[in-house]
Amino acid sequence: MTIESLHADEAIAVRLMQAIRADAEAACAPDALDLVSVTLDLSATAEAPGALVYTPRIDRKTRTILFTSGSAAGPAGAVMTATVVYRIRPAG
Repeated sequence: MTIESLHADEAIAVRLMQAIRADAEAACAPDALDLVSVTLDLSATAEAPGALVYTPRIDRKTRTILFTSGSAAGPAGAVMTATVVYRIRPAG
């Protein structure tokens, strides 16, 4: 299965999670991240997930937990938002 074979809302969720994860990994390198929880909120539909802008954000970082979020938006505004919590696992 590829992203192209998913429904539009599923493809948006995957792309948004990829953007959030990449940002989180960069913020916590060289430590590893374990997913704790995800909440996705769909506020509109979009036919072209690839045309949306995916914006991740670090909300708060402690020694062991990372709170992050992000949004997928098009010309008419936000289509999907996500909040994600990761456990930070020290490297080594």
